[in-house]
Amino acid sequence: MPKDIAQPTPFTRISTERHEGYIPIGNHAVIGDTSTVGLIAGDGSLDWLCMPQFDGDAIFAELLDRYRGGVCRVALAEPEDGERTISRRYRDRMPILETLHQTPAGAIKVSDAMDLPVDGCLTRGHRVLRLIEVTDGEPEIDITVAPRPNFGTVLPHLRKDENGLWYCDTANGEVLIETDLPLERTCGGTLRLRQKLEPKSFHYLVITYTENECGPMGEGAAWETLERVAHQWEDKLQDFDYDGPYGTYVERSLITLLLLTHADTGAVVAAPTVGLPETIGGIRNYDYRYCWLRDAAFVLNAFLDLGFTAEGTAFFRWLMEASRETAPQLGTFYDIRGRSGPDPEPLTAYEGYRGSGPIIRGNDAMDQLQLDVYGSMLYAAVCYVDGGGTLSDSECQLLQGFARVVRDQWTLPDNGLWEMPGSRRHHTYSKAMCWSALDCYVLLCERGIIEDNPDPFRQEANVIKRTVLEDAWNEERGAFMGAIGGDWLDAAVLLLPRIGIIAADDPRMVSTFQAITDELADGPYYRRYADGVDGLDGTEGTFVVCGFWASDYLARAGRCDDAARQIDGMLEGFNDLGLMAEEYDPVTKQMLGNFPQGFSHAGMIAAAAALRDALAKRDA
Repeated sequence: MPKDIAQPTPFTRISTERHEGYIPIGNHAVIGDTSTVGLIAGDGSLDWLCMPQFDGDAIFAELLDRYRGGVCRVALAEPEDGERTISRRYRDRMPILETLHQTPAGAIKVSDAMDLPVDGCLTRGHRVLRLIEVTDGEPEIDITVAPRPNFGTVLPHLRKDENGLWYCDTANGEVLIETDLPLERTCGGTLRLRQKLEPKSFHYLVITYTENECGPMGEGAAWETLERVAHQWEDKLQDFDYDGPYGTYVERSLITLLLLTHADTGAVVAAPTVGLPETIGGIRNYDYRYCWLRDAAFVLNAFLDLGFTAEGTAFFRWLMEASRETAPQLGTFYDIRGRSGPDPEPLTAYEGYRGSGPIIRGNDAMDQLQLDVYGSMLYAAVCYVDGGGTLSDSECQLLQGFARVVRDQWTLPDNGLWEMPGSRRHHTYSKAMCWSALDCYVLLCERGIIEDNPDPFRQEANVIKRTVLEDAWNEERGAFMGAIGGDWLDAAVLLLPRIGIIAADDPRMVSTFQAITDELADGPYYRRYADGVDGLDGTEGTFVVCGFWASDYLARAGRCDDAARQIDGMLEGFNDLGLMAEEYDPVTKQMLGNFPQGFSHAGMIAAAAALRDALAKRDA
């Protein structure tokens, strides 16, 4: 039977060991305000925060440069005698981080959260709350606040006003640092404090980004805001509707997707970070703070399947509005405002995580051709309609345009799901998603939702299906190849049964699954493809979502116990708070790539739901 976990233990001890001066990627927690997020390491370092949006400039980025990135650290001083231990948890189900710091001299509990909008408005700017409670003894606190606006290119001038607030300027606003503790300015735009705290005392540190004038918050208001935020998350999570295996992991994955959602627009970013390496010291260091259309159907289905129809509707509306800019063609990704991504530019101030540079803001994939995104969009539309949504006339016209592009262009080579540079190829997954696009369009026509003659699209879909099932099949390898005419395997081909182009128990698919597992799997984890296939130097870790696709396949093949064992094995790749990165190294047990990764969490939800449905079918 599949495993699940009970409610988390009160606190889980966390390592604070650093490698080459950097905390492990998976050592982080995430907090957010539905516009942006902050990442907090186990040692109390807020070392990633972009303002005012996900794709804004970094204020704190020690995650990418331990010297010039900037940090806000709240911890206890290292004791001369005895041990300092740190443990943490999320408060109940909510993304409110509670960290317990203990030394022989005493202990503190730090509660970290971000303020949430009230009636859709953040009246006081974007705020990070860091609230401190002395729970035992007279501990010695050690605080460092070193903002480095504009991606580390500016050493700020910190100034103090008559209310005791510290300020520094950014390109478009101000950062306010408010606390009841006597921070002192040291060299290089840094505030420090190291002193004993009174027994049973309470303290606060609030970091605010604002583009307007903003006065002090006050300690009482800070604690009141924390409780309000807790009630807001409680109210939001009451909509969670899932009755199946791995419920705790599914809920945490959903909460992660909610944290990656930009509430004002409905957009969902792939990840909130830029430049975290897929290999330490490697060149695969990408900016994922944008909205990838390849993720759309997975994310939308997760929201709708789990009872979050408002978020699903907002995301679908954003998809439709964003795609108008380039319609009837589709881009690879868009920013949270629905615009094409920015031109790539190097962030030269940063050395990169553990020296993994260069770091590039923006993403070269914006100029690629990825035909699979048309299938993702049309499939998302069907999911939305199946979930009770209705399409406007203009949305129907958009979908008509996308279907016609697929009908006319599916024979072209493209860069594929994995955004391979260099010469385009006839990727099997891209062709299959073109089939899915036309199949979904025919379905919408047959239901009378879109007024159009489905016959030409049905006929073309049949041609695509024959092409995939005949030309992508390699008899000698006994598997569907990653590209027609190619000799390499692609883990994305595991999704063919989910798409519906072939049954999971078809002998060709059974053989393909085994071939992909033999060549690309490392235990329960799967690589996307073999080294060198993409033409890039070096290697990368296993791609987390591919392991969930393997479980999805097994569930659809009726192999429920194997599907459950596959997910059980994947649980190693979660951190103590239920968060996953883009990639995972099964040898070093370290997360790689951008963090937390929405695709990984959407894959977890999809795999668990597929197993739920397969178990229900088996037991019926």
